[in-house]
Amino acid sequence: MRALHGLGRRLRPLTLLALLALVWCAAPARAADTMVVLVSAQSPVQAMTQKEVLALYTGRTRSFANGEVARPLDQPRDSPLREAFYRALTGMDLARINSYWARLHFTGQVQPPQAIADERALIQQLRQDPSALGYLAQEPSDPAVRVVLRLP
Repeated sequence: MRALHGLGRRLRPLTLLALLALVWCAAPARAADTMVVLVSAQSPVQAMTQKEVLALYTGRTRSFANGEVARPLDQPRDSPLREAFYRALTGMDLARINSYWARLHFTGQVQPPQAIADERALIQQLRQDPSALGYLAQEPSDPAVRVVLRLP
C-alpha cells in the first residue's frame, strides 16, 4: 500500500504536466473560434472595448466613443452566430436577448440592431456606411473592413 502511495506522489507532477500540455495545445484552436466586430475601413473608429460594443448592441447608446452615430448590424434572429455573439458579449442566451429587445421595442424607446441576411450583405453594408458595425465568426480578407474588437 505504501508503494502505491509513493507512486501517486510521483504521478501528480506528470499529470499536471500532461494537463498543461493539453491546454497549451488547445489554445491555438480556440483562437480560431474568436468572433470579430468590424467597421468600415473608412470609419474613424480604430478599436473598441467590449463595454462599448455591449452598449451599442443593447441600445444603451447610439454613438461611438468619438460621438459619431453608430448603426449596429445583426445576424438573422435565429442564427447560431448571433447566439454565440450575444453569449460572448453579454453572457446571456438568445432567449433572454430576444426578450430584452421585445421589452424595449414595446416601449418604443429603442429599435434593435438591423438584421442582415448573410456575411456578404453585412460586408457590403459596412463598405457603404462608415457608421455601421457588425460581427462575423472570423476575420474577412476584405480590405474594406477593419476589425475593432475580438471576442472569445
